[in-house]
Amino acid sequence: MKILIVAGGTGGHILPAMALAKEIKTRNMGGVLFVISSRKQDRDIIAGKGIDFTALPITSLRSRNIFAAIGFMARLFAGTIASIAVLLRFKPDAVVGFGGYVSGPIVLLASLAGIKTIIHEQNVYPGRANRILAKFVNKIAISFPEAGGYLKGFESKIVFSGNPLREGLKRDKRADPRKGFSALVIGGSQGAHKLNAIIPEAVSLMPDNQKNNLNIIHIAGKNEKEEVEKSYEKIGLNYKVFSFTEHMARLYNECDFVISRSGAMTVSELLALGIPAILVPYPYAGGHQKLNAMALEKIGLSVILEERNLTALAMRGAISKLMDRNILSVMSAGAKNIERPDACKILIKELCK
Repeated sequence: MKILIVAGGTGGHILPAMALAKEIKTRNMGGVLFVISSRKQDRDIIAGKGIDFTALPITSLRSRNIFAAIGFMARLFAGTIASIAVLLRFKPDAVVGFGGYVSGPIVLLASLAGIKTIIHEQNVYPGRANRILAKFVNKIAISFPEAGGYLKGFESKIVFSGNPLREGLKRDKRADPRKGFSALVIGGSQGAHKLNAIIPEAVSLMPDNQKNNLNIIHIAGKNEKEEVEKSYEKIGLNYKVFSFTEHMARLYNECDFVISRSGAMTVSELLALGIPAILVPYPYAGGHQKLNAMALEKIGLSVILEERNLTALAMRGAISKLMDRNILSVMSAGAKNIERPDACKILIKELCK
């Protein structure tokens, strides 16, 4: 069996797709080829992971001006031609699209050619590419049951799979309560400037007894790591700052709660591990991060702070609230009875039908 997996644009699309690719290889099911966009960050995520991949010259339309639109259409045309070449060369038995503009042409072409196609949606609100492709594909796998409400007319195609999670993700330890409270700050694969700026400021407003009881683990992104370190150094806080890490499973086990954007991958991991969180949805991504955050808020696992109302004082209050073992215990309990399907197992079952 030969399976083509397509994902691009962000780690939120690529990481779950990689998890599926690795599971297929582990089971020796056949050949796997990964298709990404030509963006450098896509290559950086997948390079050296032991997965065969090829890049297509397709990226999203990032500006509304005429020149950007012309450039986008030119790349889309070139990407479509390249997609045809990939399909003819690899001859897949099935194609799985995980979203992003790169998945559009190749999944559509595969569907029109009679090849089995599955799309996977990581967010509560489906992305534009997946909303378009829903009409053509054989199956639509969703990470959150709420996503089905945005795919009206395609109910017969929907499979609740959950989101494929990164390897080794287990909540098998807890932060040492004798060392106070540990907060893990996740800015996303590129860091988040707003979180990098507001959290050190919020912590600086805390009384000394709280600051002395707080440890910060902060993933700041490569461009702001030194600046964030200097901010914590001035405060005199116990901290660890990373530009990037591939050891998220370990960091999750070192923290009591998380402060983060609400991208699909992070939200899925928090839900799977039952880790309480303060979520600051990225407001410029079509609103899907807010819906992701609300899925956790509904079960009591998250506190949402909207960026338009975000101040250091508000963040300080949220952190202070979660520095309470009883509150953290109640929040974690909300995730215990939530269904957690084995996404890779379900997707592979669909591929083998």
